[in-house]
Amino acid sequence: MKSSLAVRLLLLSLVTIARTLGTTALVLNSLFYNYFEDRIYSELNQYLKQVTANILIDDDGNVQVKDLPDPRFNLPFSGLYWQVTEQGHPDVLSRSLWGRAIDMPVAGQPGQEIRAAVNSYGGVPLLALGWTILLGDPPDQRTVNLSVAIDQSEVISAASRFRTTFLQWLSLIFLALVLASWMQVRLGLAPLESIRRKVELVRAGISKRLAGPFPREVQPLANEVNELLDLHETSLESARARASDLAHGLKTPLTVMLTLARDLRAKGQNETAQEIEEQVESMRHYIERELARTRTRPPSGQGAPAGKVVHKMVAAIRKFPRETPLEWHVDIPGDLVTPFDEHDLSELLGNTLDNARKWARHQVFVRGYHKDGESCLEVSDDGPGVPEDMYQAVLTRGERLDPRVQGQGLGLAICVDLAESCGAGIALSRSDHGGLSVKICWPAKN
Repeated sequence: MKSSLAVRLLLLSLVTIARTLGTTALVLNSLFYNYFEDRIYSELNQYLKQVTANILIDDDGNVQVKDLPDPRFNLPFSGLYWQVTEQGHPDVLSRSLWGRAIDMPVAGQPGQEIRAAVNSYGGVPLLALGWTILLGDPPDQRTVNLSVAIDQSEVISAASRFRTTFLQWLSLIFLALVLASWMQVRLGLAPLESIRRKVELVRAGISKRLAGPFPREVQPLANEVNELLDLHETSLESARARASDLAHGLKTPLTVMLTLARDLRAKGQNETAQEIEEQVESMRHYIERELARTRTRPPSGQGAPAGKVVHKMVAAIRKFPRETPLEWHVDIPGDLVTPFDEHDLSELLGNTLDNARKWARHQVFVRGYHKDGESCLEVSDDGPGVPEDMYQAVLTRGERLDPRVQGQGLGLAICVDLAESCGAGIALSRSDHGGLSVKICWPAKN
């Protein structure tokens, strides 16, 4: 599976966002719980002070507490309670406790508040606040423990409501941040996508270089690619030049060898002369082939209009000598643009038209058209044609159907090389006029 930089960045953002929001949720939930709990204890402190202020001693010396303003203290199991305990004396409880005291820890020093999470005798969790006060003067001073408590479910319920609402908002924030991360990744990697598209244009021959401008972080990459393209083009041109020089350099010695072969034949050494001529012809074939290869170049990206080049090449081919004159029929639409530059298109048409000139009886047809998403140039004649089982042989280098006809058998093979180098293709078929039809087709541009 191919690794995607966009997917990796997006996954990293998702993990970071999820961890950050999760930590935020835990911290805020804890802070809210502690804050709400502090508010509860603050409220209990007020109740504790009211209980303290309402203490009195009856005639029997027992502690009593006057009724407090909050009616919940008088409602059984209301969730709000107070109690007063003193060693050696009966407990004094609010009616809401319904006669059962809370097991409340005792403060270490008088006046010191103590907070505790306790359970009622029914197992209900409570938050309690208490302190110890001193009543009377020494030596008859009495130690009394006062405490108030409230049902902890209020805190739990409030925290739960907060948590539910908060998580809903966090989910929306999470989705918004994920969308923002996706947009950030797309926008951040857009220059790389731009480079990819421009590399495709270079590979297709539409452009020669990566044209900017690019962001500062991406520009060095574009510069390196452009330098590589320049180096490749320079190396390619140098290699073509060397191959061409070598091929041309060998043609003169081969001509000399053919002259020597004729001298040998004139002296009666026919066998030796025949062998030399065959080897020279074979070497010349390969030299011509390599010369043809040096003329095929990668697409330049500047397509040539077909009409102008076709008419020029037809005018040139018509001047070639022939025993009988030919009628040339040319029909090229004005919007037909080829993927070849003018030089390559001339080379391609020169071979194709010359082949039609050699084999046609009376007429040659050259037409262009658009069909099924392709653009095509078709050259056909009314000659004898080529058997279908020989089409591949015709496109093979050095293959000649009739050795009596002048040529090296390289024409259509060169055309195949030229067409393939520019993303086009060549197909042979029987012409509607009886001869051979050569179709050169390429994908039409929208």
